[in-house]
This record gives sequence, C-alpha cells and structure tokens, in this order.
Amino acid sequence: MLGGITEFLLIKHSLPIGISLLISSIFVAVVAIIIHKLFISKTKNANELSLIIMTIGISITLRGIVGIVVDKNAHPVKAFLPFPSVNVLNLTFSSQYLIVISTALLLAFVLYFYLKKTISGKIMQAVSMNSLAASLFGIDVNFVQMSSFAISGFIGALAGAIIAPISFVQYDMGLMFGLKGFAACVVGGFGNNNGAIVGGLLIGAAESLSAGYISSSYKDLIAFLIMILVLFIKPSGLFSSKDVERI
Repeated sequence: MLGGITEFLLIKHSLPIGISLLISSIFVAVVAIIIHKLFISKTKNANELSLIIMTIGISITLRGIVGIVVDKNAHPVKAFLPFPSVNVLNLTFSSQYLIVISTALLLAFVLYFYLKKTISGKIMQAVSMNSLAASLFGIDVNFVQMSSFAISGFIGALAGAIIAPISFVQYDMGLMFGLKGFAACVVGGFGNNNGAIVGGLLIGAAESLSAGYISSSYKDLIAFLIMILVLFIKPSGLFSSKDVERI
C-alpha cells in the first residue's frame, strides 16, 4: 500500500516511472527499518503471536495515517508500457501483467540466489532457524533481522507499485493482497519460497478461471477455498520441507 501510494504521489508530481519506483521502494524499506527499530527490537521475550498482533496493529495504524494524510479514494495509475493490452491465443489482458510477471520471476531468482549462494543470505536463514545459536557464533542478530525487514519493505513496496495500474491505489489496498499472499504461502508450504510462488500461481489461475466461467463476484473467495482445501488434505502445504517444524 505504501509503495503504491508513494508511487502515485511521485508520478502525480511529474517524476518518471522508473525513478518513482526506486524512490517509493527505498522509502518503504526505510519505514520498515524504523518499525523494526522502534517496535520489534524493543520487545523483550516476545513470542510469535504477540509480534504478529503487533505488526497487524502497526498495519492498521499506517492505513489510518495514509487515509487521513492522503485520502480514502481509489486513484488510477497509468500502465508502465506504451501499449495498453496484449493479445495471446485470442486472450486479451493488460500489458501491466507482463511487468508483474517478469518482476515476480526476477525477484524470485534474486532472492533464491541471495539466500542460497551468498554468506549473508545463509546467515539470514541461520538467524531465522535459531537466533540464539546464531548469536553465540558472533552474528549480530538484531542487524540481520533489521535487514530482513528492509528487504521485505522494499519488495512489498515494489509489488504494490507495479500492481497499482491494475488495481488502483488506495489506503486499504494492501489488506486483500496480504491475505492472498498468506493463502499462497499456506498452499505452497511455509518455509518454501518456491512453493509460495507455485501457490500464488495456482490461486491466480483459479481466480481467473472462476471469474470467467462462474462469476467475478466469487473471485476473492476462491483463494481461501483453495487454502482450506489444502489444509484439509495436507496441512503442511503442497511443497513443505520435512525439516521445518510448524506449530
């Protein structure tokens, strides 16, 4: 949401799309660092549930601030490419989907390379698995966690900015995307980045088919029906790793 709103305001002030994307993503990454610094790192002996509740509260607060400072209207953002639509096999869709798909694939590759092939990425995974053991090996756990917040903020802002021409931007646009992203993680399996991508593709394809063959009114319902179905069949997700413990 912050990425999409910031991009809209920058483009409104005649900044080029590429520069507005970069500035909005960096801005939200800084906001994420501030959130970690002021709230997450200051919380002592917090469990996962309390941190989840805290970040939900922060999310609601941010939506309220944006609703007051900007407004609560839905604003259109022009497509990034000069041609408005693409026709493939007699199927016509917005050219912005090309940007969304290519960006998602690029980010997936970059994240995979970073986490699997770099020392800092492996350190981040180690902190995620066991922060106490990582700190005993001399790793600055607080800095690594702050870095993960910055990366998440950057990616979230970039996602919101590139989806803006398709869905419009408004103060609460991130809520449904966040819920569907959670559903994609559940379907793919927590702890499996590739599974989350496949889960997102499955949900997206099912939503499009349901909108075309049933009704667009039920489109948002499909994601959660698929999630519930997967939880019944395989609670750990379709591509879950055996070495990941879930509670």
